[in-house]
Amino acid sequence: PKEVSCPSPRQSASLSCFRAVRESRSLMVDAGFFSRHDALSAEAQSLLYADGALSETQQNLRSVTSAERSAESQRVANQRKQAQRERRIDRCENSWFYGTTALQPQTWVYGGVSAKIARQKAKLEADRASAPSLQSREAALEQTIEDLKAQAQALQGAVARRRALETEAAGMFESAVASAPTPQLHSLGKSAAEWQAALGQEQALAAALVEASRGCAAARQRYYSAINALQRAHQTNQGAQFNNVLDGSEFIEHMQQGHRDQLMQQAQMEAHQAGVVLTRALQSVPPAAAARYPQLAAGIGHVVMPRLEQNGAGTAMMEIFGGDFGDAVAGMQAGGRIQRNIGVLAQCEQLTAQQEARVNALLQAVRQEAANAAATLQRIEADVLAEKRSIFAALRSRCGGVAAVAAAPVATATAVIGSDPKDHMAATAVQAAWQTRV
Repeated sequence: PKEVSCPSPRQSASLSCFRAVRESRSLMVDAGFFSRHDALSAEAQSLLYADGALSETQQNLRSVTSAERSAESQRVANQRKQAQRERRIDRCENSWFYGTTALQPQTWVYGGVSAKIARQKAKLEADRASAPSLQSREAALEQTIEDLKAQAQALQGAVARRRALETEAAGMFESAVASAPTPQLHSLGKSAAEWQAALGQEQALAAALVEASRGCAAARQRYYSAINALQRAHQTNQGAQFNNVLDGSEFIEHMQQGHRDQLMQQAQMEAHQAGVVLTRALQSVPPAAAARYPQLAAGIGHVVMPRLEQNGAGTAMMEIFGGDFGDAVAGMQAGGRIQRNIGVLAQCEQLTAQQEARVNALLQAVRQEAANAAATLQRIEADVLAEKRSIFAALRSRCGGVAAVAAAPVATATAVIGSDPKDHMAATAVQAAWQTRV
């Protein structure tokens, strides 16, 4: 048979989906067909416990594994302590240095070396006495882990078996429905496809508007960075003016003035980048969304590219050759430029915030349309499922005393997980064990 691909229906309306399929021979929708379908559904229903049981078993396995690691650590620590105590006892008994109380002042107030040896022997005996219980506890936990692993493996087989049964039953359901489609089903299917396309369009518009909103936020952040650079330039300029008043170091004053000019240039670059980012963000607003909501989209696209004032050659010449008076005048002029630049950037940030608000309002309107489309599609899909069930029930009723009806070919899985009889036997065994557990 020739391999074909099966498209995946959406969410609740989808009843079957296969990744690797082949076209099978036509099925006969007769009493045997429905008997087989009911048997598959009943067995799948009986295995519904498997998912919850598997989750519980896996949780127990993680807990027991953690307890086993702790028990192993305790056993290893016990063995390490025994070895340490044995070495201490041997050293005190066989070493002339460690075995002489006069040479071990730390033991003088505790009864000397002999008392130390007695204490170590008592602790050693206690460690040896607790060792068997630690080993048995670790062994018991290891056995529990093996049992839980086996149980989890059997439950995984049960889950796979249930999914295989549900897949086969869903395929039979679709095959029977495809053999006797109704005009109502065709109409509902067409409506579902149209609303699915509409929902896809709304989601695409929303995704584009999300990116536009992020771009506006990034532009605002750029303007904030530019304002921050100018504020630092203002502080540096004040430091240079204060140094000039105190007649401080000319070198430090010129360094401050140079750093001030660099910060002003940095602010200009940040402002330019903010305008570029904002332009790209607003250009990404989908025209379809703007056309649908002209009132919300009004004003979107207006971008201001500010040109900030910079200190020119005149300011530099005045600071270099104008002496203290020239430094004072140049400093005041630079401070004025900085304050005006901060005002310009604040206005740009406010305009960008307005653009961002308009984009977000447009985004909320599109998201509301997407939600409405999703709700409508969900209702239509529920109607599709109800119509399919009605067709299926009618075919079942007809097959009670009418000749068998040939069903349309249905795609069936070539290698369904859980279709192995061994999986079925394991699932049955686990089901019985789970239902009779204490």
